[in-house]
Amino acid sequence: MHRIAVLVLFVFAVAACATQQPEPEPAPVAVVKPEPKPAPVAPKPEPAPVAVSQSKPVLPKTASALPRLGLAGVGALGVAGLLRVLRRRL
Repeated sequence: MHRIAVLVLFVFAVAACATQQPEPEPAPVAVVKPEPKPAPVAPKPEPAPVAVSQSKPVLPKTASALPRLGLAGVGALGVAGLLRVLRRRL
């Protein structure tokens, strides 16, 4: 029983360490000097309208199956531990 508790604590500790991110350093405070206003610029002509496509956009496939595989492994370890405990009680 102690082995299972140690294993569960180890899994949670590894998961907690993997998800923590270090705090970002505070940004240095900069003194802003007022800049002179730029000279007025003539307005640009409007661009021609772009035809909008009616089909759904195609997104690139960048996902990985590894997180799902890892979750299945942790679930399998949990089921194995549960079966071991139940087997000892019966």
